[in-house]
Amino acid sequence: MSEGGDPRYLALLDEMAALHRKKAADYGSDRDPLANIRASEDIGIPAHKGAWLRAKDKVKRIDQFYLKGELQNESVADSLMDLAAYCLIGLVLLREKQPAGGYT
Repeated sequence: MSEGGDPRYLALLDEMAALHRKKAADYGSDRDPLANIRASEDIGIPAHKGAWLRAKDKVKRIDQFYLKGELQNESVADSLMDLAAYCLIGLVLLREKQPAGGYT
C-alpha cells in the first residue's frame, strides 16, 4: 500500500470530481454549479439541509439494495457515489454558512 493513501480510494475521488463536473453542467447554472441543491431554499429549506435530504434518499436506496439484493433504476455503485457527493456538497454548503469552521 502506498504511503500516499490507497490508490483505489484516490481514483474514486478523481471519478467523483469528473462526475461532479458533468452533473454541474446538467443541473447547475453558469453562475452556480450547485444551483439545483440551493433550490431547496425556494421552499424554506437551507441548502445544506437540502443536500442532506438527498443524501438520506440515497441511504434508503442503498438500504433497499442490502435488503433485496438489487435495485431497479440505478446501481448500488452509482447510489454510493451519489451519497458521497451529496455529503461533500452538504459540507461545502454548511461551510458557506460558517466559513471559520464553526460546525464541528
